[in-house]
Formats: sequence, C-alpha cells, structure tokens
Amino acid sequence: MRILSITALILASAPAHAEDWSFLVQPYLMLPSMDGKAAVAGIDANVDVGARNVVENLNFGFLGYVEAVKGNFAFGVDVNYMNLDANPDDARVSANVAQTAIQPMLFYRVADYFELVAGIRYNSIKLSLSSDISAIDGNERKKDWVDPIVGFRFNGPISSGTSFGLLANVGGFGVGSDIAIQVRPMLNFKVGSGITIDAGYQFVYMDYETGTGVQRFAYDVLTTGPILGVSFRF
Repeated sequence: MRILSITALILASAPAHAEDWSFLVQPYLMLPSMDGKAAVAGIDANVDVGARNVVENLNFGFLGYVEAVKGNFAFGVDVNYMNLDANPDDARVSANVAQTAIQPMLFYRVADYFELVAGIRYNSIKLSLSSDISAIDGNERKKDWVDPIVGFRFNGPISSGTSFGLLANVGGFGVGSDIAIQVRPMLNFKVGSGITIDAGYQFVYMDYETGTGVQRFAYDVLTTGPILGVSFRF
C-alpha cells in the first residue's frame, strides 16, 4: 500500500502539461521571385519572374503550415501550391509553372530552442511551354518525385513579445533531386493570446533532372521571397 501511495503521489505531483498536445495553424503569403532553367521534352526555357511581376503573373497560390507538439517531439506539414507564368511576355519561349510541395517533418528537441528535423518533400511540377514556334508551343510535362530532407530548426525569444526562428534543411541526395535546399528565417510578433504575426524570407533551391533527348525534363530553379503570415496556437 505504501508503494502505491508513493506512486500516486509522484503521478499527482508531475506537471499536468507534460503530456499535453499543443497545435499550431499558420496560413501565410509569399511574394516569390524565380530564377533558373527548366526543360520540357528536351526544350530548354528560362524561368525568370521578379517579385514585382508576381501579382500579374500569379494565376493561383496557396501556402499553409500545421503542427502538433507533444513533449520533445513535433510533427508538422508544410503545403505550398503556386501556378504562375514564369517568363516575361516578350520571351521567345515562355514557361508556365504549376508547383506543388507537401513537406511532412518530424522534429526532436535536443536543447532549448533547438530541434533536429527529418522528413520528406513531395514535389509535383507541371511545366507548360508557349512560343511563336509551332513545334514548341503547347509542349507540357508533369513530374512527381520525393526528396528526403534533414536539417534543424531554431526558435528563441528576442523579447517578451518577439521571437526569432530559423528553419534550414537540405535534401534530395540523388534520390529525387540532385540537391534541394530550404532556408527560412522568421520574426514572430505576439499580438494576442496564442496569436503571432510572422514575417520573414524564404529561399528554396531545387535541381532535378530526368530522361534524355525528347524525354528530358529538368527543373533547376531558385525561388526566393518575403513571407507574411499569422500563427494560431492552442
């Protein structure tokens, strides 16, 4: 009976929040610039769109992040979809890019404010070419692949209402992309109970190529741009 009483006392005195789940939902906007090269059916095209052209070139976009946290572990999923015309209107060969990225990640806290990250990034790229050259105009190809990723996340306070976060990962390793890199620094400003306004910048680079000749598909593009979002924690 004494052992049972001691056990009950230990359980009762343990922090109630130790095993509680917490959740985060973060819709956000990104104003991307894209620079690089792509190939469809063996035909090369420049991918070049500046941030100031995105509003007129963007056909549709959605970006969001959700996360569940328990103890030292967290599981998050980042979803990005963009459909835009990625060339100036006067380009001889223009490319439309429809890009989907779904990125599930597992985080493990190894120190205060610092976590290791492992996950995958599912990429789906549809490239469509338009040109005044009839043999090129209308060519399109869609490719799907998965990149393993590893990296880290830092998130620490600057002041009572402000924190700084940095997500960085590298992946591909020839499994999907030859190399894939993501770096995302963010500032978070508390505006209410469990609510922050998030502002930062994202760098995403992918170098993927498959096939030869008319079967060649390539996507070697750096996408960068400012991010603005809002996070709800509960």
